[in-house]
Amino acid sequence: MKEEIAGILLKKNAITLNVKEPYTFVSGARSPIYTDNRLLAAYPKERTIVVDSFISVLKDMDFDIVAGTATAGIQWSAWIADRLDKPMSYIRGGRKSHGKGSQIEGADVKGKKVVVIEDLVSTGGSSLGAVSACRDAGAEVVGMVAIFTYEYQASKKRFLEEKCNVVFLTDFSTLVKVAADNGYIKKDELELVLEWSRDPQGWGPKHGFALGEKKN
Repeated sequence: MKEEIAGILLKKNAITLNVKEPYTFVSGARSPIYTDNRLLAAYPKERTIVVDSFISVLKDMDFDIVAGTATAGIQWSAWIADRLDKPMSYIRGGRKSHGKGSQIEGADVKGKKVVVIEDLVSTGGSSLGAVSACRDAGAEVVGMVAIFTYEYQASKKRFLEEKCNVVFLTDFSTLVKVAADNGYIKKDELELVLEWSRDPQGWGPKHGFALGEKKN
């Protein structure tokens, strides 16, 4: 499954790799990889395969509600909830400043078992923020399922500390291998890209790419 999902992400440019002209993240860090899984919404065949993979993972979990993270997790949670005939919620990055000030919209999660759906896990901060929001609202979070992870060590540590089970449809190391095997990157660029995940902040300057300006 991991190789198939990685292949789809690469084929549809949901994930692109560029060692010679790396991308700049919001943090200012330079990166040879950029992810935008929302692009998969344009491809019914491929998005169905991704949803099928979510369903395969979720069959072993006991939950009442599918909750997607705003905004990128919403479409996936909607497709999954529809397929499984389950109630759906989505989780904002913070409380609204108007109306009822809600952070979780849709199905009421209080007293319910919830699985959180995410498209990408990087540092884990925003993803675990969604988990905390559900817990604060009285839900039992049985786990999170995400399409892709950069496999940061700090992220792994955070999920362990928060006692949150997380499953990924594919991951950085799998994707980079698939990319090298299929000509998305040259074989001699493989180790250079893998090195980035071990030191994402220091990778750019080490290889002659200055850090960009941090965006708010």
